[in-house]
Amino acid sequence: MIQSQSSDRSGAIAERLVKESTVFARKLAYFSVALVGWAAGTAYAQPEARLRIVAPSLGAAEDDLKWMIELSPTPDLRKQWKPFKENLLDAFTQGVDLSKPVSLDLVFRKDELGYEGRIPVKDLTGKNTGFLPNLRGMGYLYKPLGQELYQVNEKNKKPFFLRYDKNYAWMATTKEAIPANRPPAAQELQPLLDLKKDFLAELKNDAAGLDKRRENFQELRKQFEALIRFKRNEDPNAFQLRKLALVHQLDEAERFLVETEALLATWTTNAVSPNGTGRGELSISALPGTDLAKSVEEFAVKPSYFANVPLHENPIAVGRITFPLDSSRVAHLTEFYKAVRPVLQTEIKSRKGYTDAQKDATAKASDIFLDMLESGLSLGVVDAFADAHEVGEGKTVMVTGIRVVDGKRADEIVQLISQFKSGWQVKLDVHEHAGVKIHELTVPESRIEAFQKVFPGENKVYVGTSGDAIWGAAGVECLTHLQAAIDEAAKPAPEKANPVFVNYQLQLGKIVKLAEVIQKDLPSGPGLTKDQQQQVKDLEKYRKLASDAMLNCESLIQGELRRNDNKIEGFVEVSECVLKFMGSIVADGAKQLK
Repeated sequence: MIQSQSSDRSGAIAERLVKESTVFARKLAYFSVALVGWAAGTAYAQPEARLRIVAPSLGAAEDDLKWMIELSPTPDLRKQWKPFKENLLDAFTQGVDLSKPVSLDLVFRKDELGYEGRIPVKDLTGKNTGFLPNLRGMGYLYKPLGQELYQVNEKNKKPFFLRYDKNYAWMATTKEAIPANRPPAAQELQPLLDLKKDFLAELKNDAAGLDKRRENFQELRKQFEALIRFKRNEDPNAFQLRKLALVHQLDEAERFLVETEALLATWTTNAVSPNGTGRGELSISALPGTDLAKSVEEFAVKPSYFANVPLHENPIAVGRITFPLDSSRVAHLTEFYKAVRPVLQTEIKSRKGYTDAQKDATAKASDIFLDMLESGLSLGVVDAFADAHEVGEGKTVMVTGIRVVDGKRADEIVQLISQFKSGWQVKLDVHEHAGVKIHELTVPESRIEAFQKVFPGENKVYVGTSGDAIWGAAGVECLTHLQAAIDEAAKPAPEKANPVFVNYQLQLGKIVKLAEVIQKDLPSGPGLTKDQQQQVKDLEKYRKLASDAMLNCESLIQGELRRNDNKIEGFVEVSECVLKFMGSIVADGAKQLK
């Protein structure tokens, strides 16, 4: 943060950023509960779920961000680092020692989502350089309570407390959380600092505090549920769907926050050109005997239906998922599918530019699709794969499959495509292979240019159906590849399940071409709302940023999740080319602040 004295311009920016950061903090609180697990806490006799995020050095993080921005594809974006640092980063770090560790704990109490922060301070009171004067410059009032303890107030907001001790500002929503003479911050954080990662998140719980943590979280969730309010002119079914989605997210959050034994997530940026990388890692285990532990035990038990189908090593995009659905998730999805039906029907009826016949066909196909999803829950697993790779120079093929209960119902959807998608030609049962009926779809002229950017020279898409699976294929010699995959899937399954239940490799720069194909199917024209118009503009902007940043470079994203005994472990790794794209997004955002 920075005082308005620095300049009228930077002061105005700082004031704006403080207001925006307040909104962001509220969203972050909700996001932390809904997705759970990307932060964490310490474990004593743990009556409250505590999530701790640690950065060993904000200065090192700034250096990594500078490196990413200066990788941007255009001179205009590359030069955004200086104003971004001066007008934003420096505005929030006045008086902070960027060389020392910083941390934030999110504490899930029954009455609030509290926080406890440790911020290293090099200058506490300097008039134009100090941490406390900066708080005042940003609209916060503070008063000393004795022993380097301060109460900090923002207008119409609950106060928080700050204690200056051992060159750190200890900040918390309660005084009791920051007593005097705490051990040095680095000492508390040392086990995480020893891991030598750029960012870390940790959660630890004990069995003794399980019931109390659950009781506290169930009280807290009432506050989050109260945030979902009916919007003016909102469809009642859409409102109920929003409420249901939040309830399901909070149910998952409760399992992770209350029943996790240990979680560790880390991120490291290797900012060395050329060939820099970013890597995130995750490890999670559940307390024995809990519902979460039982859920972990269901992973990597049964082989995938597609276990014998090979994935190419140098793909455009490949991935495989064999994700078990425990009873809790099956119940959630059953409720969700029921609630989403009327919302979809209302949305389809209100579409502009569609004839009544198109709307009726779309609604019928939507119902069949949801019927298939509901019946598929009896499998107790999401089991699918996709493989897109180059065949020779400039040629692409893609084959995909998903396990279902009654794949033949998909025939009804294929028959309806030409009724709700203008220009598509459909031929049923043009081929049959090993019990799989294969249908042929011809891409219309209005889509062919975009389609052939992904699949040069091709104009067909194939859909295969059987009782056990639905298949898809496109690209050069795709029927041959599809038939080979069907034959592999028909072979006897391996005796043991692969411990890796999610794995993927993506060449993001090549996949960006798909965005243009997708964009052709998005709503357009004067009937769009302002939000929809903005979404179209944003999609085009980020597609262009991606195209510029990742042109002619290795834009690889890869990762996996695996079961290792009673733990779930995983990683995600991105190439320098992808970090370049991420840096260009930050640079573009900094440019907009002007």
